[in-house]
Amino acid sequence: MAVFEIAILARITWNLHSLNNEGTVGNVTEPRTVVLASGKKTDGISGEMLKHIHAYNIWLLQEDKRQFCEACKKFHPQKADMNPLIQKGNKPEKAMKTALSSCILCDLHGFLVQRPAVARPSTIEFGWALGLPDRIHREIHIHARHSIVGRSKEEVKARQEEKETQERQMTAQMIYHRPSRSGTYAIVSVFQPWRIGLNEVNYSYAIDNDERKIRYQLTLNAYKATLMRTDGAMTSTRLPHTEAIEGVIVVSETNFPVPAISPIGDDYITQLEDFVKKQNGFSLQKFSNLVELCAVLDELAEKDIYKVTLSA
Repeated sequence: MAVFEIAILARITWNLHSLNNEGTVGNVTEPRTVVLASGKKTDGISGEMLKHIHAYNIWLLQEDKRQFCEACKKFHPQKADMNPLIQKGNKPEKAMKTALSSCILCDLHGFLVQRPAVARPSTIEFGWALGLPDRIHREIHIHARHSIVGRSKEEVKARQEEKETQERQMTAQMIYHRPSRSGTYAIVSVFQPWRIGLNEVNYSYAIDNDERKIRYQLTLNAYKATLMRTDGAMTSTRLPHTEAIEGVIVVSETNFPVPAISPIGDDYITQLEDFVKKQNGFSLQKFSNLVELCAVLDELAEKDIYKVTLSA
């Protein structure tokens, strides 16, 4: 069977990170806070942050940067809207075909062109990474920047020159209050391989099946890179200590959307297992660490991907 859609539903434990923040007011950086349906407040990492990390990994892993449009070669956010191959007088159908065929990143992560007005939603979706309320810890640490001022003190007598010392005075420039968070987070992501290369103006494919398969495999590799080392805000000094990851990958093999039950609930795997047992066209594989997760993604990378067929 061909792969229609894939859902990655997992719990990941990050220690002492600051991947996503509300912003900085004065010298205080505030961590993200979100409210769940239960009314409980918890820590959050936005889907925008996770999607940006995944998109960057696609750019990084694609060795031949000529497969990107002029904007995406430089990882510019305007994407296809800056593609010189798309002319203002083009019809939407042609503009989309050009954008899809000329750029891997525009195809996989979506784009918006102003003239002609045409939009292509992303084939990759991320929800918020939500901290399990009873497994989240937050602290604010004081960080001070300093300058080192060196002053030489010469001894009066020549016989004491060898005892010359350097006095160093540490002068604080600014004190910052920065957050560090540790905890277990629920992650939800959906990937739609059937839409790779799909011109959603006339619902024909702008690229052949071989190229679609290459882009599909690149996306799965980018998932591996994103979860093996998650780069976000403040990772130059607060690179997360990834302790554990566990969850499931659910695959839809027919033209039915893949279920995405949140790992916030402790019974999410049981619910999904029951669903897959009762419904045809779905498969589920569990993983308990990064090695097993990567093995499942590698196995999926060898499968064919679903293709929409329009009647004549």
